[in-house]
Amino acid sequence: SLNPPPPPPPPLPHAIMLIGEALSNRAGKRDDANIIYNTSLPVLFGVKHYADALWKVVEGRNINVNLRHNLIEVKPDTKEAVFQNLDKPEELKTLSYEMLHVTPPMSAPDVLKKCSLLTDAMGFLNVNKQTLQHVDFPNIFGIGDCTSAPTAKTAAGVAAQTGILRRTMASVMEGKEPSTQYDGYTSCPLVTGASSCILAEFDYNLQPLETFPIDQAKERRISFHMKKDIMPHLYFALMLRGFWEGPKIFRNIFHLGMK
Repeated sequence: SLNPPPPPPPPLPHAIMLIGEALSNRAGKRDDANIIYNTSLPVLFGVKHYADALWKVVEGRNINVNLRHNLIEVKPDTKEAVFQNLDKPEELKTLSYEMLHVTPPMSAPDVLKKCSLLTDAMGFLNVNKQTLQHVDFPNIFGIGDCTSAPTAKTAAGVAAQTGILRRTMASVMEGKEPSTQYDGYTSCPLVTGASSCILAEFDYNLQPLETFPIDQAKERRISFHMKKDIMPHLYFALMLRGFWEGPKIFRNIFHLGMK
């Protein structure tokens, strides 16, 4: 299941759905399993380029998808889950389950929600989405999950934001107007199986912003190994030490400066 916004990073519920299907197939139990994915969203994925690819994957694997269905109750004694049709709120659907994977409701941290001067209506730090500077208090800046920047909250997004924040703060400290702007870049590796992945990269406008000169909407083994073997090193060895600000420089090289 996937709850209404603010949602978790997009690939998480999709990964559970697709990896679970792959594992049941590997165990020879796929014919006995009825896999259902209920999402509160009106689309399978927010970026059409990747949503189209995901639809082909789920249809090819005989996975049932219900859009605009929100989990409102779990009955563990009877192993039933109750979903509400968000387009027809009076319509409830009760499904029996053997295994239920639930994405819990999420929100901004309490410490922020209690300080309304700093936050937007949903409790997130209210920043300019391009400079990451607070809209009312110029000495406050923010990156990551706590901000109002309307992009998927991922480590890849934070990496790109750190470079913007560094340049923005330097400009402000020198008494200048920030000139570097964050385009909303984020990355969501959509693991589709035990050795395959769709490497989604996109911007604020939900348009693909891909690093490599190939169609990253296609399931690829190399994308899986980038997610499994390379990205953890980028995170722990480089990003957390301030040495990784996203793949923009490589994207410019691979696309001859045209992205």
